[in-house]
Amino acid sequence: MPHSLTLATKRGLGAHPGKLYGIFTPPTLTPLQLRLTGGAFTACLLAACLPLAPRVFLFLAYILSFCYFPQLYAESTLSGHSSILIPSVLFLLCCSPSLDHEVRSRSEWPLQLLRIYLASGYFSSGMCKLLCGARFGRFWGKGTTLQMYIFDSMWSRPAWAPVRALQCFLIRRPRLSTLAACAAVAFESGFILAPFSDEIGVVFGAHGLLFHLGIHVLQGLDFTTWWSPALLVFFVGIPSNEPFAALHNGWQHELPFFLPAAIYTALQVLTAVTLRDFWLDDVLPFSCCPMFMLPRSIYDDWPKWWTMTDSPLNGSRTRMPGSMEPLYWSPASPIFEMTPEEAKLLPQRVLWFGSTTGCPREVLKFIKPECRNREVLIFANFELSAQLKGLLHQTMAEVNCGDTGRAYDDGALQRLLALQQECLEAFDACVREDKARQQPRVEARVSKHAVVPPSSSSSSDGSTGATTAHAKDE
Repeated sequence: MPHSLTLATKRGLGAHPGKLYGIFTPPTLTPLQLRLTGGAFTACLLAACLPLAPRVFLFLAYILSFCYFPQLYAESTLSGHSSILIPSVLFLLCCSPSLDHEVRSRSEWPLQLLRIYLASGYFSSGMCKLLCGARFGRFWGKGTTLQMYIFDSMWSRPAWAPVRALQCFLIRRPRLSTLAACAAVAFESGFILAPFSDEIGVVFGAHGLLFHLGIHVLQGLDFTTWWSPALLVFFVGIPSNEPFAALHNGWQHELPFFLPAAIYTALQVLTAVTLRDFWLDDVLPFSCCPMFMLPRSIYDDWPKWWTMTDSPLNGSRTRMPGSMEPLYWSPASPIFEMTPEEAKLLPQRVLWFGSTTGCPREVLKFIKPECRNREVLIFANFELSAQLKGLLHQTMAEVNCGDTGRAYDDGALQRLLALQQECLEAFDACVREDKARQQPRVEARVSKHAVVPPSSSSSSDGSTGATTAHAKDE
């Protein structure tokens, strides 16, 4: 990412990004240092699988994870909360004496602490959804909520045809989506029971794997890679099947190992039960996981904000790694700000659009004053066609019609999905046209630099790069 971007000068966890534990600022690495750190991190994980000092290598991996992942907070598959479990799991494992061949410990408390740590995050995430629903008088488990979040992802993370067909199937069946949304809330809220029974733990562990796989498929958000391995702890039974006795044994017989792990877990539980990052600032990797909290509808009167982008870094859309997640940052936000001038420097073509009417006061801080109460708001870092602009206006008129009953109208939903597909196709056509316009300029520039001596007084055509870009605000 270009170093002239303000975004590229920041390091940390989460989308903001935040300091480690809310206290420590991670280092800023050069590309070479990042590759070396990634290699060292991988080597430590592999070395931890050997009998020689595994806990030492796990602790080194824990430290290196705080050097590596904060550099990539804006990357499409690592943004937000997706990688926050990695350092915490490594820390709890490096406290586990049973991993040392010399210690010959058969302690079960590390398994139990890992279970408690994971369960606290899922439980608090469910509580955030229920509390948001109570605050706004809307039950989160309605199918319109899942309908909206799937529709969101179809803009910024478009999927291949079979997955899109599944997405459209669920969007057009909000009553079926209601069952899925209610199951998700019940799963997260009920996870608090999982650490205290091997049998219940297996059920929730299996549900967790399916839960994240479903999110990955339907929304293109990859928690599967980073969270699913940790969920395997619920498939490994505590031999004594006495979780409280396991913790008591750790306190009595292995206090130097147990105490730091127990304190670390307690800090996560405290963060979760107080919903700290729901009300206050992030202290990642500790988190109450306040994700997808708002109970939504495609046709509600709240702000809507969508993104379309290509990803020239790897020739694919943002379901694949290697490109910036565009949905967090935009020219309309003072907190996750991407100014129109900096948007021109992005390696991919990006279009942000939506509306900002009916904004709850809790959300106002995320929208610049000059961008509030706008029925249609459009920003782009390249030239848009009149056809695409017209389609975007049609889309916003459709979703802001004020008729929430359309969320259950199959005909209206079919028309909206067809309009959304037209927008994607028109966006792709604009991208192709812009690339075609830029190619002769790039070739001419390369040719000129190859032939014209440095002392030549020939002037350039004024182009600033391979992408001619500008921002639109309508």
